[in-house]
Amino acid sequence: MSMIVALMVAFAFMISLTGTHLLIRLAPRLRLVQVPNGRSSHIKPTPSGGGLAIAIAVVACGIILMVLMPLYWLWLLLGAAIAALGFSDDAFDLSAALRFIVQIAIIAIAIWVSDVPGVPLPLGFQLAGPALGVVLVVAGVWWINLFNFMDGIDGLAGSQALLILAGAMGLWLWSDSRALSEPMWILAAVTLAATAGFLLLNWPPARIFMGDAGSNFLSFIMLAVMLTMIESGVISYAGALALASVFISDATVTVVRRILQGERPWSAHRSHAYQKLSRRLGHRSVTIAYAVTTLLWAMPLAFSAIQWPNLEWLFVAVAFLPLLIFVTAVGVD
Repeated sequence: MSMIVALMVAFAFMISLTGTHLLIRLAPRLRLVQVPNGRSSHIKPTPSGGGLAIAIAVVACGIILMVLMPLYWLWLLLGAAIAALGFSDDAFDLSAALRFIVQIAIIAIAIWVSDVPGVPLPLGFQLAGPALGVVLVVAGVWWINLFNFMDGIDGLAGSQALLILAGAMGLWLWSDSRALSEPMWILAAVTLAATAGFLLLNWPPARIFMGDAGSNFLSFIMLAVMLTMIESGVISYAGALALASVFISDATVTVVRRILQGERPWSAHRSHAYQKLSRRLGHRSVTIAYAVTTLLWAMPLAFSAIQWPNLEWLFVAVAFLPLLIFVTAVGVD
């Protein structure tokens, strides 16, 4: 089985890499070329929608693997649906209302089929049942959209997806040596390989952008992996938050600031901390800096939250506080 999984990982990488090359050539016909404007972070017309190759690679490998093991077909189906939504938005610029309605429906189904534990609260209370479901749906929809918001410079979203998936897989394997045979761990490995194939052409200076097809799909697969790990007791809500703290901090602070300033948070802009930093330092430097922060800051704190569960929320606070302060400071004009 391990040999088959290794072949599927290599297959996913090659499908994604080949598919991304093909999308670069087909982008003009598919109306997937982004022309720079006043709110863009790039300076020349660049193909977009390359993340579709990631989705196709993962779904194709997932279907093949389902013949050999009970992979979670519903996760693949929901992932394909949200990737199709993103690709439609890339090509036809769907309304925000339609996107949100479909996203809410997909995330609600994902939460409904997950048997996740409640969240302990002070004074012996617990967030569970329908209330927890509502909170998780809101959090899931926010995660899908914040990942899209953070896909604004070369290599950033792809490298973060790769690192978060690698961190989650490492946590799972560290907690349970049998993780290598778990279907969702294998799906995460296939997704990581497909992301790496795309990232070769998205690394600064990018030859193609991810687009909503890729950001929607990757963020959903990461959500599926985290929910499965939480359901299995491998990771806690705190550990998952700490692992994704870099992206969550930047997107959340920026959206809150825009709302307070009376701006529409979903409209195009260049006010994220990473965007402002990229104008000063360049795409490559910022992408590497965010990757190093996730690798050397967020990952160890996520591991610590698993190792010392009595202090898990302290580790979350330690993960977020410096990032929130930094992002707020960068965002001040």
